[in-house]
Amino acid sequence: MIHLIGPRLSICSASQWTRFRKSLWITRNLHSRLRDTSQFVSLKSASKLRPISSPDYIASPNSKLKSLIWHRPLQNVLITKKPWADSTRQAMVDFITYLHDSYPEINVLVQPDVAEEIAQEFVKNPQSNPSEPHVLYTGEIEDIVDKVDLLVTLGGDGTILRAVSLFGNMPVPPVLAFSLGTLGFLLPFNFKEHQQVFEQVISSRAKCLHRTRLECHVIRRGPKGTTYESVAHHAMNDIFLHRGNSPHLTNLDIFIDGEYLTRTTADGVTLATPTGSTAYSLSAGGSIVSPLVPSILLTPICPRSLSFRPLILPQSSHIKVKVCSKPLQGPDNKVVKLSIDGVPLEDLNVGDEIHVVNEIGTIYVNGSQLPSSKDSDSTKQRHASKENFGIHCIAKTENDWTRGINELLGFNSSFRFTSHKNS
Repeated sequence: MIHLIGPRLSICSASQWTRFRKSLWITRNLHSRLRDTSQFVSLKSASKLRPISSPDYIASPNSKLKSLIWHRPLQNVLITKKPWADSTRQAMVDFITYLHDSYPEINVLVQPDVAEEIAQEFVKNPQSNPSEPHVLYTGEIEDIVDKVDLLVTLGGDGTILRAVSLFGNMPVPPVLAFSLGTLGFLLPFNFKEHQQVFEQVISSRAKCLHRTRLECHVIRRGPKGTTYESVAHHAMNDIFLHRGNSPHLTNLDIFIDGEYLTRTTADGVTLATPTGSTAYSLSAGGSIVSPLVPSILLTPICPRSLSFRPLILPQSSHIKVKVCSKPLQGPDNKVVKLSIDGVPLEDLNVGDEIHVVNEIGTIYVNGSQLPSSKDSDSTKQRHASKENFGIHCIAKTENDWTRGINELLGFNSSFRFTSHKNS
């Protein structure tokens, strides 16, 4: 499809043109609602921004972290927040004001609902350009994610998971996470440090911790044996299969690298990354694993058999979990709930299966094979460059993880006794 825009010709597909028009409509609709009430904010379409500029992550023999190096100037910053929270709302306004005052060349991107939430909080124009309002770029998520050079989150660990999920199967830009009084394993920086930390990031003096993700392919079986294949889903924390509100335990067949492992009768099972080892897997009795350990955690949830213990598998493992049931059990026991990073997906039925690998790929043995998916082309493109794997989280020190399990979990803390005095 060819469109004449001014003196230039623009060639784009029908889907790209539809996305552009929809993004433009969202921006104009928001702008019309805010025009009469917010004189200090102007909204523009994110589709007009330049494409993503990816940094390099340079390893050092003297550090477990990687250096974040920008070869092109950092320009587009997506800021996300915990929704409808007073503390994060004011922090976002302060951070955007700081960026516009100190780095006017940086473009700030926000989601449409966030733009509407914070627009009324600005009380003056940026100091760098007092005659013009603050400019925020927004639009459809598809138009935002392929423009982002840096992802900034304000909130807790859940805010990071939601922000990362916006990118789906696309590469995730480096993540800079700020805590606003919320405790979390992914929050190395307090928001009070935001100016100093951002200066380190933009000047290529920051360090990153690389965290891997799991890739989950869902295969659904039709009534006559037909197969319905879905796109791959990515998990930063965990993939959770469970019985939901059913009174019956789930029956799941588990295979590792094509070899049958066991049939589990349990409340469910969780497959976690090292990052997710301190989430649901830990509550179910799984090990705490450093994010630097290349592995996949397989943890049963309240299994009937006491001999089914949590496993730590190699990062290269191909894990298949198939839903099954006993012949005499009713329909309630034939549905299994599936959630990825806390987001519920469509239920699984008997015969359905999931295939889980690390997103860096695996070595298929014993005839095992990862089923093709609708997004196989994009998966192959990502696999062509290992720099696109995982998530690079900007770290504070080499010891963030050790400090986290001590301060957040009270690791190996002694019992505390309180003396009660008789009145």
